[in-house]
Amino acid sequence: MDELAGKRILFLEDEPIVAMSVEDMLVDLGATVVGPAASIASALTLVASESIDAALLDINIRGERSYPVAEVLRARNIPVVFATGYGESGWMGAPEAPVIDKPYARSQICEALSKALLLPG
Repeated sequence: MDELAGKRILFLEDEPIVAMSVEDMLVDLGATVVGPAASIASALTLVASESIDAALLDINIRGERSYPVAEVLRARNIPVVFATGYGESGWMGAPEAPVIDKPYARSQICEALSKALLLPG
C-alpha cells in the first residue's frame, strides 16, 4: 500500500495523539512525513526549509487558523488538503482545496491527497 510513495507531506496538527495516528497512516501510505508540526510557526519554518509535495493542514491550531501556512504553500504551487473537526461550518478557505472531516480515516487521507497531487486513483 504505497499510494503516496515518494511524496513528502507536510502535516500540521496540534493534538499529539491525532498527530501520531495520522503520521502512521501517512507512512503506511508510503509518504515521508514533514513534521508533524504542532504550531503555525513550526509549520512555516518547515515550509521554508523542507522540500514538500503536498500538505495536510488542520484548520484550527491552538485557536489560530492555518490559512497563513496554506497561502505560503499555494504561492509555491504546493497542493493543500485541509482537515477540520467542525464540519463545513469550520471551513472558510479556498474551494479548490479538498477538506476532510475528523476523525480521520486512512482512505479519506489517501483519496484527498491523491486528488490534490493529481495522482491516478
